[in-house]
Order: sequence, then C-alpha cells, then structure tokens
Amino acid sequence: MKNRRSVIYFSAFRIPHSAFICLFFFIAILGGFFFLIVASRAETGVSAQPIGEAALDELIENTDNLLIVSFMAAWCAPCIDELPALNNLYRKYKDQGLKLVGISIDLEGPEAIQPALNHLKIDFPVYWYGDKAIQKFKLTAIPLLLVIKQGEIVERLPGRRPEKLLDKKIQEFLN
Repeated sequence: MKNRRSVIYFSAFRIPHSAFICLFFFIAILGGFFFLIVASRAETGVSAQPIGEAALDELIENTDNLLIVSFMAAWCAPCIDELPALNNLYRKYKDQGLKLVGISIDLEGPEAIQPALNHLKIDFPVYWYGDKAIQKFKLTAIPLLLVIKQGEIVERLPGRRPEKLLDKKIQEFLN
C-alpha cells in the first residue's frame, strides 16, 4: 500500500500540503511583523510609560472627581477594540472632570501596547504596570474598567462594553 501525500496544485506548481501550511503561516507571521513595524513608526498617540506601585496608588487615591482605569493588553483583541470608544469618551468628557487612564498588563513591557496606541491615536495616558496588576486589582478578565470616585472603587465593568453604555455610565457618575 503506497503512502499518499496530500498535494496542492497551483497552476504549474505541485506543493506538498505540509509545505503549503508552513508557507501560509510564514506569510501570516511576516504580515504581522510588517504591521507592527508600520504601526510603531507612526508616532501619534500617547507613549506608554512604566508606573510604580506608589505612583499608581497616588493616582487612584488623589482623584477629586471621576477616574476610569482601563486594564488592557496588546494580545487582547477586545481590549484593543474598546480603545477607540474610550478615546472618544475621554475627548468628550475630559473638560467636565473625567480622568481616564489605561494600565497595560503586558509581560513584554510598555513596548508591547505602543503600536496599538499609535495606530489608534489614543489621547489618554497609558501606563505599564505589568502582571503585578492582576493580583493587586484582583483581575479576572480584561478588558476591565474600574470606576473610581473620590479614591474609592465604585464599580467594576469586566469585558468589552458598547460606547453608548459607557457614555451613560460616565454621565451618571459625573452628575
């Protein structure tokens, strides 16, 4: 009994199935690197900065008005999908007292989230705190929004939320 190997035909080329799969993944990975290079060269948006525990605690505790903290990671598609909505709401309500900060939990450092911030032209500050945030804030899911009023966490919103719902929540807490 002969061992039959799967072969894919492209016009005049005969390519074994395993070689086709390897080629497909190679092209996909190459495309991903190309996107990261192009996105990282577009110097728009904020620059993600490392933040220490004391500075993060001070940021949260010294909030006179409304603070929303968004926990995110570069590998989290819902986190990245939510960023434009958060940016729109930040632009809309920053003059009314809303503070919005992002906290990256990426293991690779602030460089991991930077291409997304540049590509989406994010205006609100984003800090890198790394995986320490998981335990400190008892994160069970990302994206996660913490709504903080006068230094106290008043609401936890896990998962990606529609912009209209977030807008309504912000209006409730600002009034």
